[in-house]
Amino acid sequence: MSLIKRTHMLTLLGFILSGNTIAEEITYLIVEDISKPFQITDDGISKGGIISDIIDEIFKDSEYTVKHHVLPVKRLYKVVESEEINNWITYDAKAWNSLSRWGDFIDIPLFSVNHTYLTCQKDTHKKITSRKDIEGQNLAVIKDFDYPELNQLKDRGQLHLTPVTNYQQGISLTGLNRVDGFVEMELRLRFTIKQESLGKPCFQFIDMSKIIPVYPIYLTTGKHNKSGINEFAAKRINELKESGTIDAILSRYTH
Repeated sequence: MSLIKRTHMLTLLGFILSGNTIAEEITYLIVEDISKPFQITDDGISKGGIISDIIDEIFKDSEYTVKHHVLPVKRLYKVVESEEINNWITYDAKAWNSLSRWGDFIDIPLFSVNHTYLTCQKDTHKKITSRKDIEGQNLAVIKDFDYPELNQLKDRGQLHLTPVTNYQQGISLTGLNRVDGFVEMELRLRFTIKQESLGKPCFQFIDMSKIIPVYPIYLTTGKHNKSGINEFAAKRINELKESGTIDAILSRYTH
């Protein structure tokens, strides 16, 4: 046996006997541009965000290494469906169930979100108590995102949905009264308005929980991920919630 091979084997044996394991790489899938403040990107590079910061905290100082991988939303789905990447993690919601064919939920919620109706209309309802309050309206929504409660009204001809490519466009159309309102997660709208200085005195935030219920956000992992990732992440999520770390991360992006 050559000296190089013998040295390599002794090094590996010593590493195993020491109780250490070789770091396992996890690919963290990030949607480009449209996931703020959950995932923030700039020119294809991950720049933090609520989910990104939580995932980094989960695997910090562990045997796992996390590779941030930014993709356009349609490309991300193709990558997952084709099993081009097996050892992946990202976020989802049971209300969306968008990745359940290829992934498994880590069944401990990170936090909950609510939707809001952003409007500049002076004669709008001060409260939205039922679907009748928005019937016949033209509402901006993010393109390629699924809004089952709104789509039901659209399919019945009781609502018009105007797809927009990003939050800035939806907020701008709302401020110009080109649409009756923009329906999105409240934390996303408030974050974008603050970051982009898009606020207007006429803006009203009206809770949509009577139509789109509050729901939790989860992490999800690929069905073919190597064993141990889900169990490890679940344990760490509980620890981060108990320590207040997740609440602190949320505060950084929502206040």
